[in-house]
Amino acid sequence: MATTGNYLGLIPTLGHPEMVGVNPEVAHEQMAGLNFMHAVAQAWEAGKLFHIDLNDQAPGRYDQDFRFGAANPKTAFFLVKFLEDVGYEGPRHFDAHAYRTENYDGVRDFARGCMRTYLILKEKAARWNADAEIQAIVKEIHEASMPTPSATPYSASHGTTLLGHEFNRATLAGKKLPYERLDQLTVEVLLGAR
Repeated sequence: MATTGNYLGLIPTLGHPEMVGVNPEVAHEQMAGLNFMHAVAQAWEAGKLFHIDLNDQAPGRYDQDFRFGAANPKTAFFLVKFLEDVGYEGPRHFDAHAYRTENYDGVRDFARGCMRTYLILKEKAARWNADAEIQAIVKEIHEASMPTPSATPYSASHGTTLLGHEFNRATLAGKKLPYERLDQLTVEVLLGAR
């Protein structure tokens, strides 16, 4: 199957869906033009994130399987942050490979690099979560973007609430959502400036 969403659609149709989960891979979702972080969150929400394949991929290319975090460090950061924030305890597999020109020592460097990048990003995620200015912005964005406190987190009844809510486009457009500042502070955490 092509994507995590395809698997999540198939699993409930099986004879024993409780036995089946997904193993999403960074590169496969990116090759399809999808947001890997969203696919992983969807699998987690469905209780079907059984395993995860970590690697990296340049957009528009085919199955490069780069070292984790090598092409898109910010994307890798938010993935690690999500996995750590939700307490994911399943396997983390680096489905990637060293550059084809590497010898045995280079392959060992590659494997160490995948693990080290994950651990560095895990520490950066903890720093991001502890940063008072970042958390104040996250709170401001969350409060401004939610139409009603009862609409979060997702459930069938909350879905009904959202469907019945009257959204005022002008009011929504007038709310301050400081994503640029949040993004800059995130980059500063990643670059070691915070």
